[in-house]
Amino acid sequence: MRRCVALILLCMLGFTVTPLSAKQLIVKYPAIASMNDFRSEYPIALLQLALIKAGVDAELQSSSEPMSKSRALQLLNTGGGIDIVWTMTSTDRELKYLPIRIPIYRGLGSYRLLLIKASKQPVFSQLGNLKALQQLRFAQVHDWVDTEILRASRFSILAVSQYENLFQMLLKDRVDAIPRGVLEIEAEKLTWQNQGLVIETDWLLHYPGAVYFFVKQDNLMLAETIELGLRKAMADGSFLALFQQFFQKHLAQMALEQRTLIELPNPFLPPLTPIDDASLWYKPASPK
Repeated sequence: MRRCVALILLCMLGFTVTPLSAKQLIVKYPAIASMNDFRSEYPIALLQLALIKAGVDAELQSSSEPMSKSRALQLLNTGGGIDIVWTMTSTDRELKYLPIRIPIYRGLGSYRLLLIKASKQPVFSQLGNLKALQQLRFAQVHDWVDTEILRASRFSILAVSQYENLFQMLLKDRVDAIPRGVLEIEAEKLTWQNQGLVIETDWLLHYPGAVYFFVKQDNLMLAETIELGLRKAMADGSFLALFQQFFQKHLAQMALEQRTLIELPNPFLPPLTPIDDASLWYKPASPK
């Protein structure tokens, strides 16, 4: 009966329906880069919630080896043992892979704070505008869409090959700051605060963008199943409850409305991004 209801809902939502396999569905995702990398906890929890809401008997399995986003995306389309990747969308990525256009972080991944050395806070507090920020040097991972977005706005970016290298570049004074998403920077600060890294207190960068689940172009059934589950979780409030469980306290601590907001364009934003659907996005209180 539950399976029939799921299939009916798929039809109502305009999805193409293919009978689900009777055996357990295995969904493989990229392994975390290191034991200190907490960033996969929420996406995995949300993916599990979506599969449960879709009424699918599924098991999530990590890949045997950690990998970069670019490597995971490459394996996604080549049958390399990866079924799903969560990453920032771009026009190029939506041409190569199949996006599930529900922003899993409700757009907050595109609000960026700066991780800096504590001794450098007076430098940042004295900056007056975007042009002054552009004179500094930031570090980002080479295959992040954020890297190209910032470069398009004339920021000086040192691109590194691995996530862990970001913090070493900052500690060694190779860069002035690391722009990080507001949902992840607090945990990173806690990891590195004993070495003198803190969250910069004055600035908030923002550009329109969304982190989606992506699957292989021809894996329509998995995409439809996950979208069904996500929309059911949105409808019954469990999506929002999970989001708040992970991030509500943290967002209150970040006090985004007390910062100077710098709006940046995103030239890589796909035209089908559902910007006008207010139910999909978190909107912080208006910063100063």
